[in-house]
Amino acid sequence: MSAGAAAAAVPQIAKAANLWTEWNDTHGACCQALSSAVNILERLEVLSDDQVFADFCQLPEVQQHVLAKQAASFNKALALLHSHHDSLKGIVRELERLHIEAGRSLGAAANLEAAATPVGPQPTVVERVEALQDMWLMCKNELLLKIAAASLVTLDLSPADSAALMACYRRQPNVQPVKANIVLALLKETAPAPSQR
Repeated sequence: MSAGAAAAAVPQIAKAANLWTEWNDTHGACCQALSSAVNILERLEVLSDDQVFADFCQLPEVQQHVLAKQAASFNKALALLHSHHDSLKGIVRELERLHIEAGRSLGAAANLEAAATPVGPQPTVVERVEALQDMWLMCKNELLLKIAAASLVTLDLSPADSAALMACYRRQPNVQPVKANIVLALLKETAPAPSQR
């Protein structure tokens, strides 16, 4: 493996590690927005029941006002969720770009066989490129699932379905922390050693 090819892969790994942190932070924000939307749906169902609402107030216009406020809050929560999804799209695009850059640096290596041959404990350039590809693809697939899940959050979503949807959304079935940790481990293995003072 040429020193130039190895050095070229380090910035992509470092950026990918930062993007992974950003992904996790944004995923947490997405979960909060989705949870808000689902909670509002549950309230809307209760407030839409004339009999239940009659226990609180005899004025139908009050019920309509409360329902309108809750519907506006529901739309706001969904808009926030879509905004977070846009942030995730940016992360996925950046991971794809990093993977392409790493692949180009691999293609520019003077000796591809050397780029794939382990030398000591450090990962090969090929392993770095594969790790970046894994991270990009799992985040891309998870983003598609998140967008599909958000499209299911409608006024007729049952409580059982909303609970299942939330559980799946939080779990991120396409994101495999082990694969992400490989990229983070590669970052540690390829980072320059701290200077001794």
